[in-house]
Formats: sequence, C-alpha cells, structure tokens
Amino acid sequence: MENKKWILLCIIGGILMIIGSVIGSITFFETLFDLIEADVGEDVAKIVSLVIQILGYIAMAGGISVIVGSLIVAMDHYRLGKFIIGIGAGMGLISLLIFLITGIVEGSILEELDQIVIETIHGSYGFLGVILTIIARMKLKKD
Repeated sequence: MENKKWILLCIIGGILMIIGSVIGSITFFETLFDLIEADVGEDVAKIVSLVIQILGYIAMAGGISVIVGSLIVAMDHYRLGKFIIGIGAGMGLISLLIFLITGIVEGSILEELDQIVIETIHGSYGFLGVILTIIARMKLKKD
C-alpha cells in the first residue's frame, strides 16, 4: 500500500513535466542505433531499430510516459512500468540539462530578462517534476 503514495508522486511529477514541457530527445537513440547497426547483421538491425524507435517514442512523450508508467505499476506490471518511468524521467532530465547548457553557451539566457523569467518558471516545474519522479521511482517497491 505504500506504493500508492509513490505512484501518486510519479503522476504529479509527470504533470509537472508536462507543464514544464520536458520531453526527451530521440537523437540519443538514433546515435545508439548507428553504432549498433555497424556491428550486427541486417535481421538483427531491423529488430534493434524497432526497439530503439519504441524507446524514442517513450522518451518523446516525457511526462505522459511517466504518468502511463505509473498507471502500469498500479496495474501490477511493476518492471515494465518502472522501466517506462525511468526512460521518461531520465530523458526529461537530460533534455533539461541540454536546454540549460545550450542557453548558457548561446547567451540566450542572459539576453531577455522578461522571457527568461517565464522560461525559468516553466523549467522549474519541469525540473521539480523530474526530481519528484526520480525519487518516487527509486522508492517504488514490488509488493
């Protein structure tokens, strides 16, 4: 029954990720596929391509995938749900870090103060959502 509170925190984290527009990038998966494709045969490459496309769609969904993963955990499909939560939250965290780093490097974060306040508020929701989701995912236990 303790999982209910962590599932609820995951759902809240997913909602905050949606508000903050936190979505993962599939370029990581495309690069991974390019590396794998060179070392495996054509038949295996098709299977790997399909798996990587599915992981890419989960990453692109961001907060939605966290919510779906939480609901899957609630339906007693613990490993699959926790995996989907991890992909959504992990890629969301990576996308937030990339957003911050590129903003600092390009100098766009320092140019317009009124726009940065709005982006910071949205980014804060997303960051809080990712942190809540990661903590809740770590605390989820199989009953």
